[in-house]
Formats: sequence, C-alpha cells, structure tokens
Amino acid sequence: MLLNGYADCEDWSFVKKKVVRENLLKKRSSSWAENILRTVKNRFSINSELLPGVKEISKFVSADIPKSSKVQALYQYVCESAPLVDRLVIELVRPLVMRYGACRLTKQMYNEFMRKVAVDHSEIGSWSPVVYETWQRKFFAFLRHSRIMEKAPSLKIRKPLVRVEPFTFFLYGLIDRGFFGLEAIRSRLWQRYFMSEDDVEYALSSAQERGWLQHRRMGSIVELTTSYRSLEGWLNGALE
Repeated sequence: MLLNGYADCEDWSFVKKKVVRENLLKKRSSSWAENILRTVKNRFSINSELLPGVKEISKFVSADIPKSSKVQALYQYVCESAPLVDRLVIELVRPLVMRYGACRLTKQMYNEFMRKVAVDHSEIGSWSPVVYETWQRKFFAFLRHSRIMEKAPSLKIRKPLVRVEPFTFFLYGLIDRGFFGLEAIRSRLWQRYFMSEDDVEYALSSAQERGWLQHRRMGSIVELTTSYRSLEGWLNGALE
C-alpha cells in the first residue's frame, strides 16, 4: 500500500500526510503509522549495489502482475536491508534447500546456527531469551510470508519457483548497474532465491519467450541483449 502510494507521487512526505490524515494503516495512533512509514522508507530507500531504487520497486509492485511476483521482489529488499536475515537465508536455509529440495527447518537447527553466529557477534550472544525467541519467530514468519516455509505449525521449507517478472526486474536492474554476462547470472540475488545456474538459464529462457531479452551462452561466455534500454523502459513497456 505504501509503495503504491509512493508510485503515484514519488514523494514520501506526501505519502506520510495521506497515511496519517486518512489513517490508511488503520492504526489508532498517528505515531504508530509514522513509525511503520519510516521503517518502509528506510527499507526501500537503501543505497544498494544490487537492487533497484524505491522508484522502480514501487512501480513494479503497482503493476498488474501476480501477487506472488510482488512478494518475491519485496523479499530481496528485506534480505538486503537486514544483514542477519541475509546471512540466515544464504548460510542456513540455502544449503538445506539446495541439498534436499524440501525439508524441515527446526528451531534446534536455527539455534545451532545462531550460536555459531554469536561467536563472531558478541551482541547476539548477549540477547535475552525473549529477544532471541522473538527473532526466531519473526524469521520463520518472514519465510512463511515469502512462501519458502509452509504455514504454521509446519516447519517444512522448499525451493520456490521464481517467477519471470521479479527475475527480469532484478536482471534489468543489475544490467543498469553495469553487471553483464557471468557477473549478472552469478549474482548474490539468485543465491537468495536458491537458484542454480541451470535455474538461472531457465529463467532467462522464460524472459526470452516473453520477448524481454535475448541470451546466448557458450561455455563461460554469456551474451545478454535486452529488448528495452533500461529497467525503467522495461517497467513502462512490458508491465503497463
């Protein structure tokens, strides 16, 4: 909702006034609404080498595309803006999913991993039991919302099928930032999606079928030719 509002005006101050004035978040206190808006603004206004800016992601989530595509795109911004979440995804969840395809992520597995992280980060070791438990619940909720973990009480995680819309969105974003060839198809973004290089090749083929790009690979040489001059051009030409 907030990103949709930003897409309309590209002005956070205007969005803030509208949210508070019309109570769009259905909060009794305006300070609660302002805190939520601040959190959203900080998450999507990050200066990232890998991710498109707030203007582009707000336009993407405002497009007439499946909700699952929007969820998969927003997932990357949570990982990028929260280093501990990113580490949990890459170093705990990804190896399990890549090895087994589908398996249970137990609280014991989570706790064991966090104890290893705490060795290098003393602040985590000093967390109270309440904070520790809260982090675990929020991380599992994040996985469920991202459709990586099944609904509670299940702890089963599985490799998601990455939709072509978010894949192309981020690929165009990488190309806009000067990533080409192998550098683009071996991005950390695809690791967060638990994609192998074969999965990336399949996604490229799906984007090519849509007419969004052309790609060829000969060994370590990868040629990517986009059908639009930029991510903005793709958003305006392919999704509208």
